[in-house]
Amino acid sequence: MNTDPSVVQALFAGHYFLFAFLTALGTLQIAVSNAGTRGLWLTSRAGITRWVGIALILAGIAIFFLQPLWVDGPWAAGSVEADSLTREWGKSSWDEFAGARNVNDIHGGLDGTKQAILFPLAAISAFIVSAIAGTLNVQFFTRTRRRDEGDQHPRITDGLEGLESRSYFLNLPVSMRQFRSEIGEYWRNGLEDADRWSVVKALFGRSPR
Repeated sequence: MNTDPSVVQALFAGHYFLFAFLTALGTLQIAVSNAGTRGLWLTSRAGITRWVGIALILAGIAIFFLQPLWVDGPWAAGSVEADSLTREWGKSSWDEFAGARNVNDIHGGLDGTKQAILFPLAAISAFIVSAIAGTLNVQFFTRTRRRDEGDQHPRITDGLEGLESRSYFLNLPVSMRQFRSEIGEYWRNGLEDADRWSVVKALFGRSPR
């Protein structure tokens, strides 16, 4: 391959990030639409959000694997038969695109470490997009509900349940306050439960409380 490996790696990194972002966003939308977590929806309706999630996953897969057909890269004619060092730069044909992504990480392909960095970044980006879109959805939902039901204030909830009627950015402070107020009790109860099954008690025949 008569191309700088850093150029190949930049191309692969961009393609992989887009692939990971779209599939992560689609998976998240399917999950939150089934859970009723409106604060992370891309659309205002659960059914539409679910289908958008499915479309995003399919689009991510299709774009990643079909891009060599219209984007110049290290997968031109002869790529399937050639190793990653002797490949030509150009577009792949339909007969050869199945092996187009098979580029050694020494010559610009992505190694496991870079994938381990790019995937979390893509997943975080997908969550941020969902949170921003969910904020707009919740504002629209809240205005519609108040118009239909009057100015009735909903019950204050936190965690995932709070995202059913609040945006992520409004729900996070409520959840953190609730967490700080209850963590001590959860910690004490957890220690008590763990102590009931203590190995020392089991060895010395002391029955659990």
